[in-house]
Amino acid sequence: MNELNNDLRNQAIHLGLCNDWQKLWSKEWDREKMAEMMFRGINFCVKYHYPSNNFILKHFDQDFRRKSKVFVNDKYSITNPEKSLILGTSDITVRYNAWNHGNIHVRDNSKVKLHARNHSFVIVHLHENAQVTAEQTDKAKIVLVKHSDKVTIVADDNIKVREAYEEYKP
Repeated sequence: MNELNNDLRNQAIHLGLCNDWQKLWSKEWDREKMAEMMFRGINFCVKYHYPSNNFILKHFDQDFRRKSKVFVNDKYSITNPEKSLILGTSDITVRYNAWNHGNIHVRDNSKVKLHARNHSFVIVHLHENAQVTAEQTDKAKIVLVKHSDKVTIVADDNIKVREAYEEYKP
């Protein structure tokens, strides 16, 4: 575990990890803590493709990735994830209901089918060539944020679409 921690930390420092995060990083983090911290630093991870899809596939098995809501080249269905990262060529169906909320980042050539109902609220950040098909019913709200002009959106007219192209450029 220490070797994995050191490797990830060194990669992040090479990409410009700030001093505050370097001090925060513990050599004793287990895989669950690493996944938690990845979501806390999601902007850095998405901006720099860190860690790489291949690194994630090599060091974190599919059961762990699914449990952590990090999908790489996966086909899967989930319900009410508070946060999720969808990478590679994944094809993920995501459903929200009741009062649940979520924040999803979709990158690379991944596809997401999103269904929100009841009073749920979801923000989806779309990067690179990501694709989303989204529908909201009842009083649910979905906001789609485009971080690339190459994303594909199929959505009802009542779904909000925002553009933020500069936010994740390295």
